[in-house]
Amino acid sequence: MSDKRFAGLSGSVDSPAVSADFESARLFDKVRVGRLGVYFRDGFKTRFLDYPSLERVFIRVQQVNGRMCCGNATFEYYRLVFVRGGKEIADVMSEKEKEMDAALAYIHEMAPALPIGFPSKN
Repeated sequence: MSDKRFAGLSGSVDSPAVSADFESARLFDKVRVGRLGVYFRDGFKTRFLDYPSLERVFIRVQQVNGRMCCGNATFEYYRLVFVRGGKEIADVMSEKEKEMDAALAYIHEMAPALPIGFPSKN
């Protein structure tokens, strides 16, 4: 197994432990979820978001109305959004709702202390 470099939140991450975690991580459409964090493609880089640096993770549903020759159609995209310091720092878009739901559930399983979803307004 070759060591791979990842783009982390505070620079490049070059660690055999992170590389091994990437190789063993479960794949959910475009995102890999491992023991140490989440991995996904961002341009030419593979991003690595480690769980301790994240504040919250949630899914945003985006509806797009498309006009076509024969009428209108509505498309839905599901974005797995990562929050740090009160700001959305990254998201992964997919058309597969079940895959994104499964990824979010597995993130919660791997990092139970990480808040999932929106905070309650109580």
